[in-house]
Amino acid sequence: MPADDPASPACLAHEADDAYMGFATRAEIVRFMADLEAAPAAQQADMLRRMLPKIRDDVLHAELSARLAGIAPVGSKA
Repeated sequence: MPADDPASPACLAHEADDAYMGFATRAEIVRFMADLEAAPAAQQADMLRRMLPKIRDDVLHAELSARLAGIAPVGSKA
């Protein structure tokens, strides 16, 4: 085995698709954004809290985090 070959499948994790790695797919994010817009304001913070760990894209994660911060102050459950 050549020295530059991965030693294990985990070495190839960066090549796996988002869904395999536990992140939301593009289709899931599109559906989530539509559902978020249609949801009552009282449910939006909870929806964002559940989705944020599934967002791999740093820019989108930052935008959704800012949106959550605008809905509910840090440390609040509302």
